[in-house]
Amino acid sequence: MSSFETIAVNKLSKLELNEPGAQNIWKLTTSIMVDTSAALKSLVNTLMSPNKSCGSIYMDLEGVNLSRHGSISLIQILVPSCEQAFIVDIHTLGKTAFDTLGSEGKSLKDALESETIKKYLFDVRNDSDALYALFGVRLVGVVDIQLQELATREGDKHIVRGLAKCMEQEQALPLLALSQWQSTKKEVVKMFDPKLGGTFEVFNARPLPQILVDYCVGDVEFLPRLSAIYESRMNRRWSKKVRIETEKRLEESKSLNYEHRGRKKIFGPKSWRFPPKGGKKSTAPAPAPASKKGKKPVAMVTASAPKEGEKPNAVVSASAPKEGKKSTAKVAAPAPKKGKRPTTIVSASAPKEEKKSTAKVASSAPKIMEKANATVVASAAGVPVSFVNPSQGTLIQPEVCATRLYLNIVLC
Repeated sequence: MSSFETIAVNKLSKLELNEPGAQNIWKLTTSIMVDTSAALKSLVNTLMSPNKSCGSIYMDLEGVNLSRHGSISLIQILVPSCEQAFIVDIHTLGKTAFDTLGSEGKSLKDALESETIKKYLFDVRNDSDALYALFGVRLVGVVDIQLQELATREGDKHIVRGLAKCMEQEQALPLLALSQWQSTKKEVVKMFDPKLGGTFEVFNARPLPQILVDYCVGDVEFLPRLSAIYESRMNRRWSKKVRIETEKRLEESKSLNYEHRGRKKIFGPKSWRFPPKGGKKSTAPAPAPASKKGKKPVAMVTASAPKEGEKPNAVVSASAPKEGKKSTAKVAAPAPKKGKRPTTIVSASAPKEEKKSTAKVASSAPKIMEKANATVVASAAGVPVSFVNPSQGTLIQPEVCATRLYLNIVLC
């Protein structure tokens, strides 16, 4: 070893190099356990302060059979404006958690029902069910992030995704942080999932184990990132759809027949799964397309049967034919009532110069000793119109007037 290397080693040996201890690289916010009246008032003041609005909060709930049929153990509330996560101990505080008033005379219930505070949750249904049924809390101003994901997803929208899948799909965290977040979730799931030998009663253990605190904070800590990703992809049309479907979920969760479990909960909104093909059909009649050169423009209308004492009328407006072509309008009118006259009116536009325009009318045969009357009105003078007498088979030529042409044939 050279003298230079020896000097460098001696200097390094004198330095105190402490190895960093194990760190939770994904946990960025501090958490506060709200299990006393004083802590609860502080939280309410933070949420309802008139001088400093919190704007938006991100929530999640834990409980035993979380629904109207179970209980609520914890409510996690992330307040980004103060970079803190509050874990409200509902198991300990009970109903007082929602009734305790802050310095402004407001409660946690008022905050959750406030329209000025936007609340982001991932699948609000069971959380809303439990809050409303057990404590009479109606969530207002909710954005369902699960629906945001479905709205921005390309292609199939049949099945909704869970939070873990969305975090992995969107890479909302660096790879190492995501891996640690997933590891914590898997470990806690084993603790509370009955299918894996666990029990939801672990959320009622006091003091709450640190791993459960980390799990609760992790479920809300990265919701702002996730929601921001989806909001950046949505247009106004889909944002409105998310609001509508979120309201439907809230109303559904408060209904008497709501089921907090079941396979149907994995499906997205029906209107998103089966969108109408080609849009809605127009009820307005479509205009007849312009005929190509060498083709006859034809407009066909079938008139409905008239009421007794009324005349059956059918009106057709045909476009002008191309030069050298005939314009034809066909109308099928129903048989008239006894003692009534069938009337069909056809208005044909003027043909090109020195061209013929023909309007054919098929009128139902009148009853014996009844009169049949067909009237044809041409819009321009000098337009010849022919009519075939159905009883004699003869062609009748009408008289041409200076401005209009009238044809009136009476058959006995």
